Amino acid sequence: MSSQFDQKDSHRPPRMGRAMLTLMLCVTLYSSALQAAPPENTVELVDLEGQTHTPLRNAKAKATILFFLLPDCPISNAYAPEIKRIAAQYAEQEIASFIVYVSPDLSVEDAKKHATDYGYEIPVLRDLSFELVRETEVTIAPEVAVVSAEGKCLYRGRIDNLYAALGKRRFKATQHDLRNALDAILQGVPVPQETTKAIGCYIPKPKTDARLLTR
Repeated sequence: MSSQFDQKDSHRPPRMGRAMLTLMLCVTLYSSALQAAPPENTVELVDLEGQTHTPLRNAKAKATILFFLLPDCPISNAYAPEIKRIAAQYAEQEIASFIVYVSPDLSVEDAKKHATDYGYEIPVLRDLSFELVRETEVTIAPEVAVVSAEGKCLYRGRIDNLYAALGKRRFKATQHDLRNALDAILQGVPVPQETTKAIGCYIPKPKTDARLLTR
């Protein structure tokens, strides 16, 4: 009797072996699930030149600045010179920049005209379905979001304090919040103030069929 029991038990894997097989199976299933799941923050938008971008996942840059603008907002347009200066200066330090128009019915032709009129040479996106607006939680134009290569929002808010309030413009800005955030990111230290209040025009709500306009 004893010899039969020993013979049957000899075909069973040791307890430690079964545990190891279970662990390996779990790891395999978890890895498969990760491969099947879409990565987060993979918003894809086509710029005015027809190039596809994933501005929230830009592995080629140390960080990415999204300048959210409304073409008919005077404060947005007043910031054009500073936006161009910041984009040019920090591009040399591997910081990418995008203009993001958030007017829900802005045509490609009107977007191109506005970008040309204000001299924007960085990629220009139209966020007609407000995917970037929702991901970054911006509400005002002009407002900026700075995201890491992995899609983490590092700074959101105003470019500087040129406007104390609506209709109250200073002679020149005395606090340069966006530049301070970018300098901190490049130095590898915490951003001194991760969020600030932007002054400008409220971003309108998207149209329900906005996605169709992007096709």
